[in-house]
Amino acid sequence: MGAGIPHHRDAWTAWAHEVDFPFRAAELEQAIELGEFAIDYQPIVATRSAAATGAEAMATWHHPRWGVLSQAVSYAIAERLGVSACISEYVVREVCRQLGQWNTQRSGALPISLRLSGARLCADGMPEHLARSVAEFGVAPAQLTLDIPEMPEREESQSLLDTLQRLRRKGFGIVLSDFCAHHTAMSTLLVLPVTGVKFSAPFTARLPQSTTAEAILSSVSRLAHDLRLTLTVSGVDHASQLEFLRKYRHIELQGDALFKPMSAQALVACVNGRGSS
Repeated sequence: MGAGIPHHRDAWTAWAHEVDFPFRAAELEQAIELGEFAIDYQPIVATRSAAATGAEAMATWHHPRWGVLSQAVSYAIAERLGVSACISEYVVREVCRQLGQWNTQRSGALPISLRLSGARLCADGMPEHLARSVAEFGVAPAQLTLDIPEMPEREESQSLLDTLQRLRRKGFGIVLSDFCAHHTAMSTLLVLPVTGVKFSAPFTARLPQSTTAEAILSSVSRLAHDLRLTLTVSGVDHASQLEFLRKYRHIELQGDALFKPMSAQALVACVNGRGSS
Protein backbone atom coordinates (compact mmCIF):
# COMPACT_ATOMS: atom_id res chain seq x y z
CA MET A 1 0.00 0.00 0.00
CA GLY A 2 1.32 3.44 -0.87
CA ALA A 3 2.43 5.60 2.04
CA GLY A 4 -0.44 7.85 3.03
CA ILE A 5 -2.93 6.45 0.49
CA PRO A 6 -5.77 4.29 1.86
CA HIS A 7 -6.03 0.79 0.42
CA HIS A 8 -9.82 0.56 0.23
CA ARG A 9 -11.85 2.52 -2.28
CA ASP A 10 -14.24 4.29 0.13
CA ALA A 11 -11.41 5.46 2.38
CA TRP A 12 -9.44 6.54 -0.67
CA THR A 13 -12.37 8.61 -1.96
CA ALA A 14 -12.51 10.52 1.32
CA TRP A 15 -8.73 11.01 1.26
CA ALA A 16 -8.76 12.24 -2.35
CA HIS A 17 -11.19 15.04 -1.48
CA GLU A 18 -8.98 16.27 1.35
CA VAL A 19 -5.67 16.63 -0.49
CA ASP A 20 -4.31 18.24 -3.62
CA PHE A 21 -4.97 15.35 -5.99
CA PRO A 22 -1.48 14.07 -6.89
CA PHE A 23 -2.25 12.12 -10.08
CA ARG A 24 -2.54 13.14 -13.74
CA ALA A 25 -4.00 11.27 -16.69
CA ALA A 26 -0.76 11.28 -18.66
CA GLU A 27 1.05 9.74 -15.69
CA LEU A 28 -1.33 6.80 -15.51
CA GLU A 29 -1.22 6.17 -19.24
CA GLN A 30 2.58 6.30 -19.15
CA ALA A 31 2.63 3.93 -16.17
CA ILE A 32 1.05 1.22 -18.30
CA GLU A 33 3.63 1.75 -21.04
CA LEU A 34 6.47 1.63 -18.48
CA GLY A 35 5.26 -1.63 -16.97
CA GLU A 36 4.31 -0.16 -13.59
CA PHE A 37 1.04 -2.12 -13.67
CA ALA A 38 1.07 -5.81 -12.79
CA ILE A 39 -1.66 -8.43 -12.71
CA ASP A 40 -2.00 -10.90 -9.88
CA TYR A 41 -4.46 -13.75 -9.71
CA GLN A 42 -6.53 -14.88 -6.71
CA PRO A 43 -7.75 -18.49 -6.97
CA ILE A 44 -11.43 -19.36 -6.63
CA VAL A 45 -11.98 -22.70 -4.86
CA ALA A 46 -14.94 -25.09 -4.93
CA THR A 47 -16.12 -26.21 -1.50
CA ARG A 48 -17.13 -29.64 -2.80
CA SER A 49 -13.72 -30.60 -4.21
CA ALA A 50 -11.39 -28.07 -2.53
CA ALA A 51 -9.91 -27.58 -6.01
CA ALA A 52 -9.34 -24.28 -7.79
CA THR A 53 -12.00 -23.71 -10.43
CA GLY A 54 -10.83 -20.31 -11.63
CA ALA A 55 -9.10 -17.12 -10.56
CA GLU A 56 -9.80 -13.40 -10.55
CA ALA A 57 -7.34 -11.08 -12.28
CA MET A 58 -6.37 -8.07 -10.16
CA ALA A 59 -4.39 -5.13 -11.52
CA THR A 60 -2.09 -3.24 -9.14
CA TRP A 61 -0.11 -0.09 -9.80
CA HIS A 62 3.48 -0.19 -8.55
CA HIS A 63 3.85 3.56 -8.25
CA PRO A 64 7.42 4.88 -7.86
CA ARG A 65 6.31 7.36 -5.17
CA TRP A 66 3.19 5.89 -3.55
CA GLY A 67 4.09 2.22 -3.60
CA VAL A 68 1.67 -0.56 -4.51
CA LEU A 69 -1.84 0.74 -5.15
CA SER A 70 -4.65 -1.82 -5.07
CA GLN A 71 -6.93 -2.51 -8.01
CA ALA A 72 -9.80 -0.67 -6.31
CA VAL A 73 -7.69 2.45 -5.81
CA SER A 74 -6.09 2.26 -9.27
CA TYR A 75 -9.50 2.10 -10.94
CA ALA A 76 -10.83 4.90 -8.73
CA ILE A 77 -7.92 7.11 -9.78
CA ALA A 78 -8.48 6.26 -13.44
CA GLU A 79 -12.22 6.97 -13.20
CA ARG A 80 -11.61 10.35 -11.59
CA LEU A 81 -9.15 11.21 -14.35
CA GLY A 82 -11.48 9.92 -17.08
CA VAL A 83 -9.02 7.32 -18.37
CA SER A 84 -10.40 4.08 -16.93
CA ALA A 85 -10.60 2.65 -20.45
CA CYS A 86 -6.82 2.38 -20.68
CA ILE A 87 -6.60 0.16 -17.59
CA SER A 88 -9.53 -2.02 -18.67
CA GLU A 89 -8.08 -2.53 -22.13
CA TYR A 90 -4.65 -3.30 -20.68
CA VAL A 91 -6.06 -5.89 -18.27
CA VAL A 92 -8.15 -7.60 -20.97
CA ARG A 93 -5.21 -7.88 -23.35
CA GLU A 94 -2.70 -8.95 -20.70
CA VAL A 95 -5.00 -11.63 -19.29
CA CYS A 96 -5.67 -12.96 -22.80
CA ARG A 97 -1.92 -12.97 -23.50
CA GLN A 98 -1.31 -14.96 -20.32
CA LEU A 99 -4.12 -17.41 -21.06
CA GLY A 100 -2.74 -17.90 -24.56
CA GLN A 101 0.68 -18.67 -23.10
CA TRP A 102 -0.80 -21.19 -20.68
CA ASN A 103 -2.73 -22.81 -23.52
CA THR A 104 0.45 -23.16 -25.56
CA GLN A 105 2.34 -24.61 -22.60
CA ARG A 106 -0.58 -26.88 -21.68
CA SER A 107 -0.27 -25.57 -18.12
CA GLY A 108 -3.84 -26.40 -17.13
CA ALA A 109 -5.13 -22.85 -17.53
CA LEU A 110 -8.05 -21.93 -15.29
CA PRO A 111 -10.90 -19.67 -16.40
CA ILE A 112 -10.07 -16.10 -15.41
CA SER A 113 -12.58 -13.52 -14.25
CA LEU A 114 -12.25 -9.81 -15.05
CA ARG A 115 -14.07 -7.09 -13.16
CA LEU A 116 -15.61 -4.64 -15.64
CA SER A 117 -18.30 -2.11 -14.81
CA GLY A 118 -21.46 -2.16 -16.87
CA ALA A 119 -20.63 1.30 -18.18
CA ARG A 120 -17.13 0.23 -19.22
CA LEU A 121 -18.42 -2.93 -20.87
CA CYS A 122 -20.89 -0.87 -22.93
CA ALA A 123 -18.30 1.74 -23.86
CA ASP A 124 -17.41 2.14 -27.51
CA GLY A 125 -15.00 -0.56 -28.61
CA MET A 126 -14.86 -2.74 -25.47
CA PRO A 127 -16.87 -5.73 -26.82
CA GLU A 128 -14.77 -5.58 -29.98
CA HIS A 129 -11.58 -5.34 -27.90
CA LEU A 130 -12.59 -8.48 -26.01
CA ALA A 131 -13.28 -10.36 -29.25
CA ARG A 132 -10.00 -9.22 -30.84
CA SER A 133 -7.95 -10.12 -27.77
CA VAL A 134 -9.22 -13.69 -27.45
CA ALA A 135 -8.74 -14.22 -31.18
CA GLU A 136 -5.23 -12.76 -31.20
CA PHE A 137 -3.96 -15.05 -28.44
CA GLY A 138 -5.93 -18.19 -29.29
CA VAL A 139 -8.13 -18.07 -26.21
CA ALA A 140 -11.61 -19.58 -26.06
CA PRO A 141 -14.17 -17.01 -24.87
CA ALA A 142 -15.29 -19.55 -22.24
CA GLN A 143 -11.91 -19.05 -20.56
CA LEU A 144 -12.95 -15.51 -19.62
CA THR A 145 -15.65 -14.56 -17.13
CA LEU A 146 -16.82 -10.96 -16.98
CA ASP A 147 -17.68 -9.76 -13.47
CA ILE A 148 -20.30 -7.00 -13.67
CA PRO A 149 -20.31 -5.18 -10.31
CA GLU A 150 -23.38 -3.00 -10.64
CA MET A 151 -26.36 -2.18 -12.78
CA PRO A 152 -26.28 1.08 -14.75
CA GLU A 153 -29.01 3.68 -14.72
CA ARG A 154 -32.34 2.58 -16.18
CA GLU A 155 -31.77 4.37 -19.47
CA GLU A 156 -28.51 2.45 -19.95
CA SER A 157 -29.80 -0.98 -18.92
CA GLN A 158 -31.02 -1.94 -22.41
CA SER A 159 -27.59 -1.21 -23.84
CA LEU A 160 -26.00 -3.45 -21.20
CA LEU A 161 -28.51 -6.22 -21.86
CA ASP A 162 -27.82 -6.11 -25.60
CA THR A 163 -24.05 -6.15 -25.01
CA LEU A 164 -24.18 -9.04 -22.54
CA GLN A 165 -26.40 -11.10 -24.81
CA ARG A 166 -23.91 -10.66 -27.67
CA LEU A 167 -20.97 -11.60 -25.45
CA ARG A 168 -22.79 -14.58 -23.97
CA ARG A 169 -23.60 -15.88 -27.46
CA LYS A 170 -19.87 -15.74 -28.21
CA GLY A 171 -19.21 -17.92 -25.16
CA PHE A 172 -17.98 -15.48 -22.49
CA GLY A 173 -19.03 -16.21 -18.91
CA ILE A 174 -20.96 -13.45 -17.13
CA VAL A 175 -21.16 -13.12 -13.34
CA LEU A 176 -23.25 -10.58 -11.45
CA SER A 177 -20.93 -9.34 -8.70
CA ASP A 178 -21.89 -7.54 -5.48
CA PHE A 179 -25.02 -9.68 -5.46
CA CYS A 180 -27.72 -8.50 -3.02
CA ALA A 181 -25.93 -5.16 -2.65
CA HIS A 182 -28.67 -3.53 -4.75
CA HIS A 183 -32.42 -3.81 -4.46
CA THR A 184 -32.63 -4.99 -8.08
CA ALA A 185 -30.39 -8.03 -7.54
CA MET A 186 -33.05 -10.74 -7.86
CA SER A 187 -34.88 -9.09 -10.75
CA THR A 188 -31.68 -8.95 -12.80
CA LEU A 189 -31.61 -12.75 -12.91
CA LEU A 190 -34.80 -12.59 -14.97
CA VAL A 191 -33.26 -10.47 -17.71
CA LEU A 192 -29.46 -10.70 -17.74
CA PRO A 193 -27.86 -13.77 -19.38
CA VAL A 194 -25.65 -14.52 -16.37
CA THR A 195 -23.75 -17.73 -15.73
CA GLY A 196 -23.13 -16.99 -12.06
CA VAL A 197 -23.50 -14.60 -9.13
CA LYS A 198 -20.98 -13.43 -6.55
CA PHE A 199 -21.27 -12.09 -3.02
CA SER A 200 -18.67 -9.42 -2.28
CA ALA A 201 -16.66 -8.63 0.85
CA PRO A 202 -19.23 -6.33 2.57
CA PHE A 203 -21.75 -9.19 2.58
CA THR A 204 -19.18 -11.80 3.59
CA ALA A 205 -18.05 -9.62 6.49
CA ARG A 206 -21.43 -10.29 8.14
CA LEU A 207 -20.72 -14.01 8.28
CA PRO A 208 -20.98 -16.09 10.37
CA GLN A 209 -22.47 -13.74 13.00
CA SER A 210 -25.51 -12.51 11.05
CA THR A 211 -28.40 -14.97 10.91
CA THR A 212 -29.99 -12.79 8.24
CA ALA A 213 -26.91 -13.03 6.01
CA GLU A 214 -26.80 -16.78 6.61
CA ALA A 215 -30.45 -17.13 5.57
CA ILE A 216 -29.84 -15.08 2.41
CA LEU A 217 -26.80 -17.18 1.52
CA SER A 218 -28.70 -20.43 2.05
CA SER A 219 -31.59 -19.26 -0.13
CA VAL A 220 -29.38 -17.95 -2.93
CA SER A 221 -27.26 -21.11 -2.81
CA ARG A 222 -30.34 -23.25 -3.45
CA LEU A 223 -31.58 -20.86 -6.13
CA ALA A 224 -28.22 -20.83 -7.93
CA HIS A 225 -28.07 -24.62 -7.82
CA ASP A 226 -31.58 -24.90 -9.28
CA LEU A 227 -30.77 -22.36 -12.02
CA ARG A 228 -27.40 -24.01 -12.74
CA LEU A 229 -25.52 -20.84 -11.90
CA THR A 230 -22.20 -20.67 -10.10
CA LEU A 231 -22.26 -18.95 -6.71
CA THR A 232 -19.02 -17.42 -5.45
CA VAL A 233 -18.49 -15.91 -2.02
CA SER A 234 -15.54 -13.51 -2.17
CA GLY A 235 -13.82 -11.63 0.63
CA VAL A 236 -13.35 -14.79 2.70
CA ASP A 237 -10.48 -13.36 4.70
CA HIS A 238 -10.86 -15.02 8.11
CA ALA A 239 -10.59 -18.62 9.25
CA SER A 240 -13.97 -18.43 11.00
CA GLN A 241 -15.66 -17.48 7.72
CA LEU A 242 -13.90 -20.26 5.84
CA GLU A 243 -14.88 -22.88 8.40
CA PHE A 244 -18.49 -21.70 8.33
CA LEU A 245 -18.77 -21.60 4.53
CA ARG A 246 -17.32 -25.05 3.93
CA LYS A 247 -20.65 -26.60 4.92
CA TYR A 248 -22.18 -25.27 1.68
CA ARG A 249 -21.43 -27.95 -0.91
CA HIS A 250 -22.36 -26.14 -4.12
CA ILE A 251 -20.53 -22.82 -3.83
CA GLU A 252 -17.11 -21.39 -4.60
CA LEU A 253 -14.94 -19.35 -2.25
CA GLN A 254 -12.40 -16.60 -2.80
CA GLY A 255 -10.33 -14.68 -0.27
CA ASP A 256 -7.13 -14.36 1.70
CA ALA A 257 -8.15 -17.16 4.09
CA LEU A 258 -7.64 -19.54 1.15
CA PHE A 259 -5.12 -17.84 -1.13
CA LYS A 260 -3.77 -14.34 -1.38
CA PRO A 261 -3.41 -12.81 -4.87
CA MET A 262 -0.37 -14.30 -6.58
CA SER A 263 1.69 -14.06 -9.75
CA ALA A 264 0.83 -15.99 -12.89
CA GLN A 265 3.73 -18.36 -12.23
CA ALA A 266 2.58 -18.99 -8.66
CA LEU A 267 -0.95 -19.66 -9.88
CA VAL A 268 0.30 -22.42 -12.19
CA ALA A 269 2.18 -23.97 -9.26
CA CYS A 270 -0.96 -23.71 -7.13
CA VAL A 271 -3.12 -25.42 -9.75
CA ASN A 272 -0.57 -28.19 -10.13
CA GLY A 273 -0.44 -28.78 -6.37
CA ARG A 274 2.92 -27.14 -5.73
CA GLY A 275 1.66 -23.87 -4.22
CA SER A 276 0.45 -22.80 -0.80
CA SER A 277 -1.78 -20.07 0.53
